[in-house]
Amino acid sequence: MKKLHFIGIILLLAMSCSNNPPIMASVSKITSATAFQETNYTGRSNDNEIILKLTISKSGDETIDLKNMIINLAGTTNINDIESIKIYNTNRIDFLDLSNTQTALISSAIPTSGNLTINTNCQLNNSFNVLWITFKIKENASEGNLVDASVISLTTNNDTFTLQNGNPTGARTILLGRTQVFGPGDLGSTNYRIPAIITANDGSLVTLTDKRKFNSSDLPQDIDIVCRRSLDNGKTWTTPITVAQGNGVGSGFGDAVLVKAKSGKLIAVYVGGVGLGTSSASNPMRTYTSISTDNGINWTSPRDITYQLFGSGCSDALRKNWNASFCGSGHGLCLRSGRIMVVGAVYENPKGSLQNYAYYSDDEGQNWQVSNRAIAGGDEAKVVELNNGDILMSSRTTGNRLWAISSDGGMNWGTKNSWTDIWGNACNGDMIRYTSTIDGKSKNRLLHTLPNDATRKNVTVFMSYDEGKTWPIKKTLCEGTSAYSSLTILPDGTIGAYIEEDETNPYKMVFVRFSLNWLTNGSDIY
Repeated sequence: MKKLHFIGIILLLAMSCSNNPPIMASVSKITSATAFQETNYTGRSNDNEIILKLTISKSGDETIDLKNMIINLAGTTNINDIESIKIYNTNRIDFLDLSNTQTALISSAIPTSGNLTINTNCQLNNSFNVLWITFKIKENASEGNLVDASVISLTTNNDTFTLQNGNPTGARTILLGRTQVFGPGDLGSTNYRIPAIITANDGSLVTLTDKRKFNSSDLPQDIDIVCRRSLDNGKTWTTPITVAQGNGVGSGFGDAVLVKAKSGKLIAVYVGGVGLGTSSASNPMRTYTSISTDNGINWTSPRDITYQLFGSGCSDALRKNWNASFCGSGHGLCLRSGRIMVVGAVYENPKGSLQNYAYYSDDEGQNWQVSNRAIAGGDEAKVVELNNGDILMSSRTTGNRLWAISSDGGMNWGTKNSWTDIWGNACNGDMIRYTSTIDGKSKNRLLHTLPNDATRKNVTVFMSYDEGKTWPIKKTLCEGTSAYSSLTILPDGTIGAYIEEDETNPYKMVFVRFSLNWLTNGSDIY
């Protein structure tokens, strides 16, 4: 009887367990994964170039091991342009910060065609995780080729997750070079802005940039002007040196123009002090120059030339009443005669519109003269010398770009016109001569940059074959948010552009180098 009673108890317990199964912990799994495409250009020999950002969400509190991922390089023109693939895990969603101790290299691989399984060494700890898939581009990669990738699946210790959003639209185009010269937070500065670049006589690239230490705003904020040089066509950049040191709000400097004199001397023209909005004849935003005689290595201290141009201390009866002036940053002009020239944007009256005047010097920046009004309603402007000796001015406006011509060395200017070919946001751009038949080249070519959009995005380079009458060639340099830009020609005939890119945290200051062949899709070569 006791034995039957025991068996009955066992049966009752079994029935109880079958009706009320024990609660089991849920298994942590990947619930979603999405790839985001980087589309900005890349450059030869660049390492850790982001191709995809991969965001991964998971369920549960348990850590899961990411065993491998399968990717495919379809969309890449030639996988031989890629030296290696590296994958990083980071806690940042906005950008890949290799200096962050929490950024971990979880795998590397050699590119192959077809589906490529990459073993990973990674734990997914958080409910939300970010991986970065990067390429190292070969030194001899072909300019204009595309590099691309897609993510097929992710395998963990628990399951395999197949991505529905692993192949976003777009790819990265390879240029001869692309490097970041400054980024937000570099060297203790919250922001950088205002690019100027020139090629010195020794072949080095010389840049000037606003180091906007505490915010991205214009003067009168505390801003330094800093110089960086490149001795290898823009691949690497020297430690910055300070050309003009700001010393608090109302005592900063900014908006530099770079001119190379006939002697090779580099002349920087920039402003400082009070801002444009509060400048007056009696207390003007001041204009300064600094000079380098050693290709940008050293610079003279700021020299105040304000009263040569305007303000209460100016000897000219009209200009002594002007209220404000600054020069459009970027590339200045040296004429064949040796005259150097930049363009001022002037407030003649406190509440009037800006007007353009040419500022020119015949002794390499020691003494300056001012033209008659050039473009009424003009803003930041650039000048270039035409083959017939005329000077072409291009000025900022909303919509179609303004232009005018001087036939007497810059003193007097003709009718204000506008181009239909060059249009965009009211933004600073650059204009330089690329080649001239006077110098023995096969064609006359001028270059111009501007955001080719109603907003500040899509910085584009335009080219003219007819001395600025029309600009039939154009190509995007940065399709995303982008603003000011500056141009230079390298000794080998390639073209360099220094650009403000990515307005989310203004700005990344980026240098790109490309050929005439790429610019014209193979229809023209240097």
